[in-house]
Amino acid sequence: MRILEILSFLQSEGIPFSFSGRETDEVEGFSSLARYRPGTFTWVKKPENIPAGLDSSGVRLAVVSEAVEGSFQNVIRTPESKRAFFHTVEHFYGEREARPAVGQFTYIGPKVKLGEDVRIGHNCTLDGDITIGAGTVIWNNVVIINRVDIGEKCEIASGTTIGHDGFGYTEDASHKKTMVKHFGGVVIGREVTILESCNISRGVIDDTIIGSGVKIDAGTRVGHNCVIEENASFVCGSMLYGSCHFGKNAHFASATIRNQLTVGENSLVGVGSVVLKDVPPGAVVAGNPARPFMGKKE
Repeated sequence: MRILEILSFLQSEGIPFSFSGRETDEVEGFSSLARYRPGTFTWVKKPENIPAGLDSSGVRLAVVSEAVEGSFQNVIRTPESKRAFFHTVEHFYGEREARPAVGQFTYIGPKVKLGEDVRIGHNCTLDGDITIGAGTVIWNNVVIINRVDIGEKCEIASGTTIGHDGFGYTEDASHKKTMVKHFGGVVIGREVTILESCNISRGVIDDTIIGSGVKIDAGTRVGHNCVIEENASFVCGSMLYGSCHFGKNAHFASATIRNQLTVGENSLVGVGSVVLKDVPPGAVVAGNPARPFMGKKE
């Protein structure tokens, strides 16, 4: 494949870049920088990522961030180097795995509506007033029940459960507890990724909402009535108690948040934090309890 083909693809994706070198040079696949294979293209995130002893002039094509210098044969320099590299790899080398539309031992209830090209794995249960958008992939051992609406081009990984009642109860004078029946649903936007063994509860009255572009890592718990706006992200093991609100682009790194709190848009909550107060938009917080963090946001 000629480098010119990669440049044309990046232009079509609207990724800003500059190029120096020979557009007609050929590349033969891709490789990591740590195990670079001659003739391939690779990604250089930071100058310190270049291995000691690597002759950068021997790298056929490097996709680099603006901070990286080096005597590369050919170089694509872009502020979105990670996106440029991985989108290119997927576009030219990604092959969709051939899988049946519905796997073995999967139950799909009579009210379930499936969009075009939906794929559902083995041992799944979809039972309720459920709509799955076109191109969405549901892997194995997934349970989706009650009222759930999932948008187009989402991915739900194995072991995830969506739509059960959340944890809420009433008490009488003797502290006898009775669980509160839930009547809401779960609404999930477009191009949402939910990885393995997540649990997402439906709302009590209103819906639990997950906006388009949200990415949820493995083992994350989303309590009832939570509202997560577009392009927020949650690292593995995050615990979201009920009725929390996350603004656009918020990043929550394996943390825990008390119920009924707000994390503002473009904010970052550090690893292992326990959030007991609202987080303002654009803030960086960390610790237990979480407090403003004066370090650099990356």
